Amino acid sequence: MRHLFYMLFITSAVYAQSTEFTVYENGLIYNPQTMNRLGAIVDSLNIRFRSCELSHPYYSLAQGSASWVKVPNKQARKLIESGVTLAKFTEAYPNAVKRKLWVVKSYSKNYEGEAIIQYSGLPEGYNREPEINLKRKKSNDKVSGWVLSEGGTEAFWLDALQTQQLPFAYARLVQYVDCMIDTNASIYLPEAEGSVYGRVKANSKAAEFVALAESFPGKPEYPKYDDEKKISFDSLYQLYEVAFRTWDSLRIVQLDSKMQGNYYKSLFADAVSESLAEHNSDGAFEFYVTRYGSKEDALRLMRGRRVIGGCSQDRSPRYHAMNICQLAAETAQWDIFLRSHLDIMNDRFERMSDGSYAFEGRRTYLHELEALNIPAIDLLLGTTLRVSNVNENHYWGAINRTGRALADAENKAEVETCMVGMMQNDQLDMFNRMLIVYLFDNYVYNLEDSAHKNDVARQLEAVVKTMPQEIQDVWNTKRK
Repeated sequence: MRHLFYMLFITSAVYAQSTEFTVYENGLIYNPQTMNRLGAIVDSLNIRFRSCELSHPYYSLAQGSASWVKVPNKQARKLIESGVTLAKFTEAYPNAVKRKLWVVKSYSKNYEGEAIIQYSGLPEGYNREPEINLKRKKSNDKVSGWVLSEGGTEAFWLDALQTQQLPFAYARLVQYVDCMIDTNASIYLPEAEGSVYGRVKANSKAAEFVALAESFPGKPEYPKYDDEKKISFDSLYQLYEVAFRTWDSLRIVQLDSKMQGNYYKSLFADAVSESLAEHNSDGAFEFYVTRYGSKEDALRLMRGRRVIGGCSQDRSPRYHAMNICQLAAETAQWDIFLRSHLDIMNDRFERMSDGSYAFEGRRTYLHELEALNIPAIDLLLGTTLRVSNVNENHYWGAINRTGRALADAENKAEVETCMVGMMQNDQLDMFNRMLIVYLFDNYVYNLEDSAHKNDVARQLEAVVKTMPQEIQDVWNTKRK
């Protein structure tokens, strides 16, 4: 349980704790002093953005109508490789063409870090829609004709993929994201490695210091689950937690006193120096560096490791991100703060497994952005729009998490007006309009007022019926 007090690292001086993070007297997860410091940075950025011209147009991802084909045999594959037209292929294999669909082309990297080209059928992420991933090379980069999967079992016939310039108002939303979140900034340092329940290296000075810091008598034992006991494990854990907090507070008082002595000071200084040089840290040691060292050193150690969740209920990646947020704010490192806060909002963390039942407990914390006078609706809509000509470190939002966050917005009428306008704007490309339909759908799902929820759901259905047939087809496919 060495990591327990690290998880409680942000739980002092609280007003209430009704969420996964400390809630201060201002009702937010950052204290008033931190909010004031961040607010000054936001004011400066907003002034800069308002005086900034749109430097270049933004373009949609290449997209268009395509036919999805299941390749029945080697002869059919050879026919495709010969460059035969779709009409001729259909004459030979009339049952191979499954259906028409809307395909979007994008560039990314696979899990091995290799550059790939993705041809994705919509609705993306629903009903196992077809997707073809190919190595990124000139022969695979197409806007028309055949795209054949690596295994040769399926193909797309692309009618003519096209890009489209975003209307000015939506281009400004994308630009605002890059204004607020520097594309050259990164939360984690290049040497950062991911681990589940990472620990400082044995025999290191950090491990020696942590062991001394924890050597305080009377530490309560973690309860063991026993079916035969009449008292529930939850009740036992509650008792344990109270006892642990009492023991931990007494331990910290004693440690504070010991840190006035030269021996502890010297050991701690050596441990910090070694840890920074060897990129050796964990949550427990970072707690002490924050308390007894410099916040800059603590933040650097935190940025030197990525926390991977062991399971759905493991909140350690989110706690780690929250600690980074806190220290980034206190050291005025805005880009690290906002990226980390948005990662919490989007739940953008690695986990060994992640069941949907754990989703509800992870909040989005939109109110913190609203309290900073950030036009949060604009920012989130900007992270939703997909464009082709941005830096690869541009911040993209997750549709489901962004929809959930917008459902917490103070001004829901503005949210709905903005999304309806984007869905109905025929100058916006089809893919982005479809993404906003998905976003609106997730927004509706997360509304708590049932009467309002029903009204807005009906509004969404009515709007979709006025949209191009391709979008209606995708929407109807998604709902099957």
